[in-house]
Amino acid sequence: MLDRLTDAKPGPDVPLHALLDWERAAIVKLAAEWGEIDRSHRKLAHCGSRLELVYVSESTVLRVLVAEGVHLPERPARERRDKRPFPEWAELVPGVIFIYDFTHFAGLPKWCAIAVLDVVSRKWLATVVSAEETSTQVEVTFTRALVEDGKEYLLDQPLLDELACGVVPDNDERLPVLLAVSDNGPQMTSKATAVFMAGARIAQHFGRPGTPNDQTQVAYCTSSGCGG
Repeated sequence: MLDRLTDAKPGPDVPLHALLDWERAAIVKLAAEWGEIDRSHRKLAHCGSRLELVYVSESTVLRVLVAEGVHLPERPARERRDKRPFPEWAELVPGVIFIYDFTHFAGLPKWCAIAVLDVVSRKWLATVVSAEETSTQVEVTFTRALVEDGKEYLLDQPLLDELACGVVPDNDERLPVLLAVSDNGPQMTSKATAVFMAGARIAQHFGRPGTPNDQTQVAYCTSSGCGG
């Protein structure tokens, strides 16, 4: 018994909070059944808790899978999409191609601003600051932009009424006159925005999903305040 405290290994051989064998087996089973769907050790950890199969942290799931040599399937690489060219009628001259986007404020998280710019002249046409981010803000901002650019005559109320009722005229020379470039946000792709744009004789051109570089001009201006 002499010098036992000095010579003996401190603490138990197996920590009381160590992962149990059944928990390791449950993690491996979880990966086998849900790995193809979740494809992430973080999601698997939450999935195990939700299914009441095993309650462990995200890092524990990763550590066990690495020790067991289990590799989760990787997500396939996103297929690269070529940038769609502008329509042939959309000439690169001022007053034909507009670009717009929403931006948010770090100091005002519940507020946002939408800006409309001329792609060629880089003229800042209109801005609307709002607590909402819907098609209504798009309509208000574009109405102001058209008035600012001297094109309020494009706001054809009879045509807008026809479109709102689901009547789309064929071979109508009134459509389109302008091109609006934006990303694929829900407020840009909504039916209400599409009806308004068509009523104002504006064609829509959407950037590639996951490619913010397609809207770099308006993003730069809204972030730097180059519109004054």
